[in-house]
Amino acid sequence: MKRFNFRLQNLLHLRESLEKMQGAELGQAERTEGALRVTAEQSGTRLAAIEEQAAGPAGAARAAGLWHVVGLSVEAARANADLAAEELRLAEEQRALELERFNEARTARRVLEKLRERRAADWDVEVGRAERREFEDQVIARLPQKDGPS
Repeated sequence: MKRFNFRLQNLLHLRESLEKMQGAELGQAERTEGALRVTAEQSGTRLAAIEEQAAGPAGAARAAGLWHVVGLSVEAARANADLAAEELRLAEEQRALELERFNEARTARRVLEKLRERRAADWDVEVGRAERREFEDQVIARLPQKDGPS
């Protein structure tokens, strides 16, 4: 008998390739998110340190120009922290999107694999039936023939 041939094997290979590509995209999105998370945490830490420094010791006198510079430094640190937080939020959204795409690609591949398994099982059953019929035909052919009524 000929061996099992799944007609959609090329499509299955394409789905497997797509799943690998989506896995790579998901990995990249996770790495980007991780790096931006570290950056956001560092920006938050810097902002807290600058705000603490800006508050200074209680009752300390500062020149008016220095208050202005300190205020600008706090504003710049806050803007930097806000930007880092926004970039992190966008990276989290991108990672979620890539995870969804990866799950869709994995599901599409699994559907085809299950179809291939079912078709292979059906094929095995049919081959078994055909072999059994062939064997039965051989047995019947070897049985002695009766020549009419005795």
